Amino acid sequence: MEKHPAEILSFLNQVMTVFDSIASSYIIIDASETVVAYNEVSSKLDGIAVDQVLNRKLLDVFPTLTRNSSSMLKVLRSQVPIWNKAQSYQAPSGKMMTMTSSTFPIVDVCNTVIFVIEVVHDISNLRELTDHVIKLTESLKESQPPTKQSLQIVTENKQFQRLLKNVRTFAQTQLPVLIAGETGTGKELVARYLHLNSSHRNVAMVTVNCGAIPSTLIESTLFGTVKGAFSGAENKKGLLELADGGTLFLDEINSMPIEVQSKLLRVVQEGAFRPLGGNNEKTVSIRYIAAMNEQPEVAIQKKELRSDLFYRLGVCMVVLPPLQQRADDIPHLVEHFIRKHNPLLNTTITGYTPDFIRSLESRPWPGNVRMLENVVLRCMLMCSQLSEEVLSALHLGLIQEQPLSIEPIPAHQEWLPADSWEPEESLAEHLASYEKKLLVNAVARCNGNHSQVARQLKTPRTTLQSKLRKYGIST
Repeated sequence: MEKHPAEILSFLNQVMTVFDSIASSYIIIDASETVVAYNEVSSKLDGIAVDQVLNRKLLDVFPTLTRNSSSMLKVLRSQVPIWNKAQSYQAPSGKMMTMTSSTFPIVDVCNTVIFVIEVVHDISNLRELTDHVIKLTESLKESQPPTKQSLQIVTENKQFQRLLKNVRTFAQTQLPVLIAGETGTGKELVARYLHLNSSHRNVAMVTVNCGAIPSTLIESTLFGTVKGAFSGAENKKGLLELADGGTLFLDEINSMPIEVQSKLLRVVQEGAFRPLGGNNEKTVSIRYIAAMNEQPEVAIQKKELRSDLFYRLGVCMVVLPPLQQRADDIPHLVEHFIRKHNPLLNTTITGYTPDFIRSLESRPWPGNVRMLENVVLRCMLMCSQLSEEVLSALHLGLIQEQPLSIEPIPAHQEWLPADSWEPEESLAEHLASYEKKLLVNAVARCNGNHSQVARQLKTPRTTLQSKLRKYGIST
């Protein structure tokens, strides 16, 4: 590193300090492809000592990499960053690693790359878990389905009963169904109800929560992989293939990356897809049910949902009402939860008092039916501890249920998700932009008092004044 100018080395040290402070694994090479920085977190992941990596050529340290497969060397040539790329490779220790990395160049005033930085996150366990889920799903589908399946949806509400009648009508068709509703309103319950009333009832419904699978793995999870698609890839069926001939339930569809939604759209339209890394198309016949926890129009406006995918999946639309719009169902739901949880909790609760129901009906339920069930369960435990058999408002008071509150995100924290962020500026420019925002906000809060700003930012007053002049911030 001695061959680089002092100011560049100083900048590099600052960058390393930032990454070390958040315990990220990183590696930095210079224009000659020599490793100039490699931290202890990376050392533990790769199983190789830091001093065996520093000041050596990248390809000498990682012989399984090539000029075409290495993200760092690609960025060094193209000067174009690569964000959140998932890949597998063999570490120097011999261990197969699956990781996601973001790789970006540092350029000088002449727009020449002087360093390439790669920040790495180990997702080996996530990939193993995803593969395990797929195997379990496959074994479930191949197993003999139960001869009798039943599902009870508790309601006496007229609006909800009309809605269920529509669901039974939709179930007799092969058309896609989109279920929208707030968290806790029973979207998955209605999806299962729809499936069990359909012609696919004797085949297991394949379910995927799009918000629970990392964006870097969702495509391979759905479409499957072909051996050689990337280093370490094997021939594996995806959930689309496992759902062939049955029902695929896509929960939290608005959490699926937009680029994956475009590929899913083709499958929904044409019934054909290619596994990741494959050349041959596969055809499937699937009944699609999707669910989302916000209004489709809002998700489309926020670019969380493709409009064309919405129009395709939303042929049959089911909008679930919040619990506040079906408050007359609260007594029936409470009775159901008591019957359901008595055997599980080893309790003997026989009923409830009128004041218990009145208290429940007067409360807001931002978590809807799921939140109501949790409250009833806790009240049952409290009632049993007091050797009582009837739920009352007293038990509600004793559990001290706290209202749900969500703090708004300050404007300066409204960052885009990493997988959708494609910055047009270099790291140095981005850091400078963020530093300027912090200074502007601090100056505004302190009404231009430099001493107070310096104390809040924990920086010398002379340094503060220098930065204010640098960014042209007037007080």
